[in-house]
Parts: sequence; structure tokens; C-alpha cells
Amino acid sequence: MRIEGSAVLTATPGEAMSNEAIDHVLHALTGAADRIAADYAAAVRLRQELYESDGRSARLRAAETWPPPGLRIDPLESLGARQTLLAEETAEKLEDAVAVFAAWYADVAACAVVAQLVGARLTPVRVAAADPYTHMNEHQLSLLPAIPEADRELAELAVWMDESLTDVRLGDRGLAPVGGRDFAAEIGLTVRRTLDGRSVLVQDGWAEARRRRLWGRMWLDHQMPLLPPTGELVRALNEAGAEPGTVEAIREASRAVDAALGAKIRAHDLNTRMEEEGLTDNIPALDAEAVLLWRQADELPHLLIAYARALTDHLPRLRLLRRG
Repeated sequence: MRIEGSAVLTATPGEAMSNEAIDHVLHALTGAADRIAADYAAAVRLRQELYESDGRSARLRAAETWPPPGLRIDPLESLGARQTLLAEETAEKLEDAVAVFAAWYADVAACAVVAQLVGARLTPVRVAAADPYTHMNEHQLSLLPAIPEADRELAELAVWMDESLTDVRLGDRGLAPVGGRDFAAEIGLTVRRTLDGRSVLVQDGWAEARRRRLWGRMWLDHQMPLLPPTGELVRALNEAGAEPGTVEAIREASRAVDAALGAKIRAHDLNTRMEEEGLTDNIPALDAEAVLLWRQADELPHLLIAYARALTDHLPRLRLLRRG
């Protein structure tokens, strides 16, 4: 299986994890992902219940008659509005949490399976790389797959160009910033000032920067980890002699993720076309298509969890193949 340039595996030095340690992490990730998904589902139900309750209350209020000047004093109405707002905020935050935990779970499961197929070993730093709530120090970051040198050099140049614009003479020439800091952030770097006032790029140890570093545009554009392509993964499983049931279960889980990702891309493209090109023909049909695509795309985090669970469940069988 081709792994050059892939972020799903680490070839960097570090203490390799045992199978038991990997299984422990995957088991914990299964529980964490399921729990946060259940919390999100409960928050969505509560939000919907409050919407319906607000609607009933609004109809009752409309039937009431208030004397002029009609100043309405209704603490229960205010409380209901506040509860609805809190429910909306909670659901949104939990939706974000599901996305990052699903991505982490899928990333670790993919790492474990691909490592098993190619005879590589996982390190604790690589397994923890997508942990949403940990910070990594400089040494730990050095054990992750390296940021491509060409990208680093381009970021350094872009940051230098932006900072050069502070020179009044360059500014007078109408030159615009090139977004050096933004580009650096996209590849997992941040700008730090040295004692002598120089700007240097360093590896960013926070979770979002690590996700960007590992998964690139896949994360930035689609909130997806960088996973092995379905065709390559299935081919590697067959070449390793995996049982047909194992191959089919993983194939179907991976295809489901592909389908949801494809729907998300098409939905975004359709919305962009409708906004930028001013499409006016058959707007109801286009809107209906976009709604269906976004509904399918919304399942992506849950399908990532199902994908990770399929890989986790079949990992012991893959280990037996290598032992054999």
C-alpha cells in the first residue's frame, strides 16, 4: 500500500505502542465518540421541543388582548426565549465537538489498520496528534510527520512580504498583504517574535493547528481527516488475505464516508453557483437539491464514527493475518 506523503502513518522516531495500548485507546475513543454523539442528539431534540413550545406560546399570545400602549411584561416568555437561545448554542457547540471527536477516532483507527497492513508501528504522539483538547510541546511536535519544506519556505516568504508592507514606501506603492500568517496557520505554523524583534515561524502545538498540519485542505474545507482512499485500502486488504467479510465491511463503511463527502462538496458548489452566478432558472428544484445534499452531508461525522468502528472491530483479524 502506497504511504509516501500520507499523513495517516508516521515514519518518525518514537516509542512504538503495543497492540494492547492501541486497543485501549480505540476502545476509549469508541466510548467518547458515542457519548458526544448522544449528547448532540439530545441537544437537537431539546432544541426542537423548545421551537415547538415557542410556536405554541406565540399562537396563544397572538390571541390575547393587551391594553394600550401594549407594553408586554412576561417573564416566562423571556425565560423561554433565553432557554431556546441556550439550546441553540449548546447544539452548535456539541455539533462541533462531534466533528472533532469523529475525526480523531477515524484517524486513529485508519492509522492502526494501515500500520498493520504495511508492517509499521504507531507512536503515542501520532495517536494523540488529533486529540481536540491537548497541547503538544516542541519535542512532541518534532515526532509528527514533517511539514513539507517547500510549504514552510513559502510561508516564510509570505510572512516576510506582509511585514515588509509596514515600510511606508512599499505601502505607498499600493501593494496588498499576501496573507502570510493565514497561510502559515493553514499548514500548522505560527509566528513568534524573537528577543531582537525578528519574526520566525514555529510549529503550533494546539489541536486545530495539528489537524491542519496532518489533514490539510481536507480538514479546512470539509472537517474531514485525511483517510486512505477506499480503492487503495480495499486492494491492500485483499493483498493481505483479509476475509471477504472484513473487506466488505470496511469497503462499505469507507464508501459511505465517500458518498457523504461527495454530497458535501456538491452542496457547497451548488450554493456557491446559486449565489455567485445568480441562477434563476428552477430555483425551487435547486433549493430542494441543496437541502437533500446538505442532509446527506450532515451525516458525515456519524459515518466517520461508523467507519472507525468497522476498522476497530476488524483490526484483531488483520493482526492474525500478519502473525500467520
